[in-house]
Amino acid sequence: TAALMDIKIYNYTNNKAKLTVVPFMRNSYRAFNNVISTGNQIFFNHEEYPDAWTVGHKLPFTDSIQNIFLISEKPEFSGGFSSENYEAPIIPFDVDLNSKVGMQVNGRAYLPEKVRITDAKSVRIQLFLGDDFSRMITEKSPVLGSLQPVIDNGGYFRLEASLLNSSERKYQITVQHKENMSGTIKGSFINKDIIRSDINLEPTTLPASINEPKIKVSSKNIRLSWQPSKQGLKYSIYRRSYPDAIYMRIANQINSNKYIDNNIKSGNIYGYVIITHENDHMSIHSPEVNNIPKTSFADFNIKNSKPSSYAKYSKILAFSKLLKLKPNSTYQFRIIRAVASVKDSSNKLISEAESLLSVELDQYIKDNEILFSNTPKVNFDNPDKIALYWSANNMMRQVFYPPEGKSNFNYYVFSREPTWGWGHGGQVFHESIAMLAYAYIDPVSAMNSQRVYLERQYPNGYINYRTGSYLDEIIEHNGQLTSSAPWYSWLNWEVYQITKDETFLREMYGSSKRFFEFYVNNRDSDKDGLCEWGGEAILESVRDALVAVWDEVGYPSNFESLDLNCMLVMEAKSLEAMANKLELKEEAAYWKNDHERRAALINTTFWDDVNGFYYNVDKNTHQFTYNKKMI
Repeated sequence: TAALMDIKIYNYTNNKAKLTVVPFMRNSYRAFNNVISTGNQIFFNHEEYPDAWTVGHKLPFTDSIQNIFLISEKPEFSGGFSSENYEAPIIPFDVDLNSKVGMQVNGRAYLPEKVRITDAKSVRIQLFLGDDFSRMITEKSPVLGSLQPVIDNGGYFRLEASLLNSSERKYQITVQHKENMSGTIKGSFINKDIIRSDINLEPTTLPASINEPKIKVSSKNIRLSWQPSKQGLKYSIYRRSYPDAIYMRIANQINSNKYIDNNIKSGNIYGYVIITHENDHMSIHSPEVNNIPKTSFADFNIKNSKPSSYAKYSKILAFSKLLKLKPNSTYQFRIIRAVASVKDSSNKLISEAESLLSVELDQYIKDNEILFSNTPKVNFDNPDKIALYWSANNMMRQVFYPPEGKSNFNYYVFSREPTWGWGHGGQVFHESIAMLAYAYIDPVSAMNSQRVYLERQYPNGYINYRTGSYLDEIIEHNGQLTSSAPWYSWLNWEVYQITKDETFLREMYGSSKRFFEFYVNNRDSDKDGLCEWGGEAILESVRDALVAVWDEVGYPSNFESLDLNCMLVMEAKSLEAMANKLELKEEAAYWKNDHERRAALINTTFWDDVNGFYYNVDKNTHQFTYNKKMI
């Protein structure tokens, strides 16, 4: 897999121009490693570990990747930097799939009002066992049996207390987000070894932690110093000797804001954090500093300070190219990145990347112009909106995969972000709304994407919640299989109206009928002619995060569902239109009667004359209540 970018620089002035261009790549996840720079090439490795969802669903993945970064011109510099702006270099978190979970606390750290954290890098977390504050684990510690870091970008954390090798079963966890939100929980492993315990963060009451300490490394010792947040505080220093998993306290509640560690070994990597003590209270630990040499990308750009050696772990990889442009002239060059599994041939990867240095793009551009020629044009007055529109159309193309695995048809994914398995597991009805736009770009692919559902449909009409080339996600709950919101017939009819493909219409009419019959036969538990959400109903309803009705009132399957029955009206209307087009008059009449009957039930069941509004109603009583204070 490879990508290229052509960069063209214009000098519109009547004067000579001199400038430096610095193409670069950043890795804030785990850092690049095994970096080799030779002229206009940088060869390196990196890891992109899948999440627990991917592993749990047994989807194929590639986690260790070799890369080549190329520039078409000879650069003045090529290489890597361990730091972006003098922050501590990244030390990749350990991955230990062979060890089993011992004592793990997992859960989610929430901001006030149950808002999820979206920036894991702004979170610090620490765990102690019992009253032993001499050893701790943090957000940089490994997770046993998992490919995941301690905390992810959804605020979900997992801490492996057994790393502390203690018989103590009581734990204390503190979490801090940025500098102003924190929370602490305590618990015990007395009854089980894996515990779910969420943490609600509030405006912090912890002592202020110090900023990243300064570090000075020599062959004999490592010197730490820091700026006190206020006077009269004490400090405990913790050290981690990589690849050990835990931080050991090496100084307890000292008064000084300086510390010298004389107990070091040549060649070892050490990480240091500092905890502030104010009276009987402890802060969250400081950001970690380590003894890996800092080579700063910012210094390189500002002062042209080039690193004297390769960084063991590189956060930034960059080229530097000096350009001298004549008056009213242009200069063009190309950058390329190619990737492959570390198991594949490096020579082949390099050869394929180098071949792109001279490839002409005219034919690719013409092919793309033809591909998008039928896409509806827009007349926004804002050029950014126009660019966004075409970018969105192009993105739809990028997330399509060819037939593979279980699928005989092309299929799309929600996201190709490699560490987010949920995003690339497969298709779901509510995401397939995108086919109404994509059918203008590639009508055959849009129809074949819908055929993925038909191909995997059960004899009773059921279709998986998520369907991909390697995945049939059914999510059984209370004896029911979870599907998705019933937009299937409507989508198929709308796609047909764009493509006018009657073979597709006939195929999908039969499939749509079976799916509709599955829904009305399996989602009307009280047989009153109105349906409820079933299976894992929060997912099936396509409202699966912080929905007031579900969070504050009750589980979706406990209601006669207004939105679901409205969807089924539209499904039956679409089936009527499909049947009429196929000249199946009796069946069309059947579907017309169905949606008219259901619409009448909706009006008599859900409408409230007092408020002039439709409400979900209790499945058993067909009644509802509301909080008058909130009206």
